[in-house]
Amino acid sequence: MSLKKFFNVSAVLALMLALTPALSGCLEDVMPLEIGAKAPPAEITLLSGETRQITDHPGKGQVITFMSSWCPCSNESIPMMKKAYDMHGQGDDGKIAFLMMGIQDPESKFRDFVAKWDMPFPVAYDDGDDIARLYGVKQPPTTVFIDKEGVVQRVYYGNIKDREKDFYLWIEGLL
Repeated sequence: MSLKKFFNVSAVLALMLALTPALSGCLEDVMPLEIGAKAPPAEITLLSGETRQITDHPGKGQVITFMSSWCPCSNESIPMMKKAYDMHGQGDDGKIAFLMMGIQDPESKFRDFVAKWDMPFPVAYDDGDDIARLYGVKQPPTTVFIDKEGVVQRVYYGNIKDREKDFYLWIEGLL
């Protein structure tokens, strides 16, 4: 192999490695959320326009799921999230607060995704993925389980549908 060809191949490989996180939808500059630590506070704006603190659910457990319209695993997870909400989160008497955060998506596509699934619980769009970074989320779907005292109990990275039985047990553990 000639020296010129070697450098061309090396340059292409270096470029591919540099672009891999961006192409995969992965946030590289993220530190994992610490289990047993207080969930980080952050102000969010729901798609409805309401502004509030992400952890403002005193006395309730909380499930926060970070999803994207383009992610097949996000789409597969939604029916379980809706079922869990029906079981534990409906109305003011709900024992668990549910929240979906849209990440790594244009806002218009995420809004269409939410409308398509007719989400029954609050949904926010994370413009710039700042909250995802704060919560240690590198890519969708990621689900965070927070207890009544606001302490992070579990973070699940990936398709929660793959752990369906555990998912419901983890929610029960937040009650």
